Amino acid sequence: MKNNSFRLPYFFKPIFKTELIRVGKENDGGYCIPKKSLKNTSILYSFGLGDDWSFEKQFRKHSGAKIVCVDYSVTRLFWFKRFIKDLIELFLLKYRTKEQFQRFFSFFSYNIFFNNTDKIHIKSFFGSKGYHDPSIPNVEIIDMDTILKRWIDENFFLKIDIEGNEYRVLDQIIKYQERLSGLVMEFHNCDLMLEKIRQFVEKLNLDLVHIHVNNFGTTTKDYLPTVIELTFSPKQYNLKREKNETDFPVKLLDQPNDKKENDLNVSFF
Repeated sequence: MKNNSFRLPYFFKPIFKTELIRVGKENDGGYCIPKKSLKNTSILYSFGLGDDWSFEKQFRKHSGAKIVCVDYSVTRLFWFKRFIKDLIELFLLKYRTKEQFQRFFSFFSYNIFFNNTDKIHIKSFFGSKGYHDPSIPNVEIIDMDTILKRWIDENFFLKIDIEGNEYRVLDQIIKYQERLSGLVMEFHNCDLMLEKIRQFVEKLNLDLVHIHVNNFGTTTKDYLPTVIELTFSPKQYNLKREKNETDFPVKLLDQPNDKKENDLNVSFF
């Protein structure tokens, strides 16, 4: 029998709330963030880009903030492979939706967006000092210290989706937490990293105000999801939740990452 809910430890249950806005495209790629963060952010640091910058584009539109993205994998070779693949699919008439057809022009959209000093894509690996990965030779590895020396600002928002490497940078986030106007982060391998996530939530001086399970991720036999999106908000933006305000996903706000599957309710234990 298929389970009808995800199960998460109680520390994931947000105690505080704030007005949220969904930023980014529908389904996978969009995140719920504090609305007040948009008014109080000078720079968005986005770690993890891939072929989707809809979040960064809308964040810029709503806030006017400078956009600094870091992702070593989005290179000319990346776009060349994408172009060849899309060209083949176009000739084979595999494009059946408007979204699929727009993929063919994504390289041009990328260059139009990242076209000046207010919207920057750094082709480096965001990690921790001393980190070495032999699979990515000749790639610069930068940390928060390096980034904040290049772009000095008191109010910055962080979006982090770096496929499991987020655990290597948690201490860096804590180090600069006083300057955060908000944070949204996707945690991977949650079943193995519950204690690290709990410690991070407790140390961070921002409040956890929203959770969303990425239904592209797997679950354990106990229905614990392995990929979770967490939104954190500065304390001055927040109010305490009422007892009847703890239902997740939130209707008219959350959307399933995999649109072919429904978002399941979340229960806490």
